[in-house]
Amino acid sequence: MVQRSELETNIRRMVALDILSKPLSSLGQKACRRRDKLAEEASESLQEDLERVFAYKETTEIEKARTLREGITVFKIEHPKYGKVLEEMIQEKRIQKDTQLVYGITEGCSLGVGEYRSVMRDLGLSAIEADGMYTHLLEISHRLGSASEYAKRTILL
Repeated sequence: MVQRSELETNIRRMVALDILSKPLSSLGQKACRRRDKLAEEASESLQEDLERVFAYKETTEIEKARTLREGITVFKIEHPKYGKVLEEMIQEKRIQKDTQLVYGITEGCSLGVGEYRSVMRDLGLSAIEADGMYTHLLEISHRLGSASEYAKRTILL
């Protein structure tokens, strides 16, 4: 068995998680878009005589804070002189430094099945569930074009 440092193990696990997260995220976003479209269609054709399901519209009033932009607009109306100064300050460009961790798997090396299954178990799946999902998730990831182990990956720190 190959001896790996804790850093190497962590990076390999990050790559595995990145590869597995893409198809799960993609499917989740697709499911949400479809659910929202169906909800809109359902809300336009509501009926009261449904036996096995229910659906109704409910309007609630809750107090919410203004958005930042709404607050600035109100401030500019109440204090036009200072509002103009504030808007100019906001529009002023500035340089911002971001630090990213760049990571990946070296060409010629690869992740093992056990590493994928291990991170899936860490996410709360049983060993049987991880075994059952692993190949399907990698196939979807390959189809989406996000499964390359050799891709340079970045994460904002």
